[in-house]
Amino acid sequence: MKIKVLLVMPNLEAQVIKIPANIKFIKAFVGENLSKIKLNENTMLIANKNAKLDDFNRIVGGNIVLGTFLIVSIKNNRRVSMKKKDIRKYINMFKLRKHQHKIDYYKEQYLEEYYSKQREIKLQNAKQNIEKIFKAA
Repeated sequence: MKIKVLLVMPNLEAQVIKIPANIKFIKAFVGENLSKIKLNENTMLIANKNAKLDDFNRIVGGNIVLGTFLIVSIKNNRRVSMKKKDIRKYINMFKLRKHQHKIDYYKEQYLEEYYSKQREIKLQNAKQNIEKIFKAA
């Protein structure tokens, strides 16, 4: 059975797609290690726990979601097609222009922090190498 879900990919607008309701297909689509976040009592966000750290996508509840994710409706613990009302709500919620500025800001901060840590590590390694050379001499 195929269900309507919302696909949200980094740097692209959210789109409605039809996929099989089984978890194997969802894992193949999103990634093996799934993270599930309940958005409300009948809607769930399914993302990959092991997404790349620089693959910022959207902000949900103050947290950055990394990588591609799906929005799926749940009824009686089963995945079902999303209703038109929910589709409109979540397409509006995950509009790229609403998230892009914040994502760019966080990405810039993350990359700046990452590269400064890399520079510190290189300096520490250089100091250790110099100390080893002088001890050996």
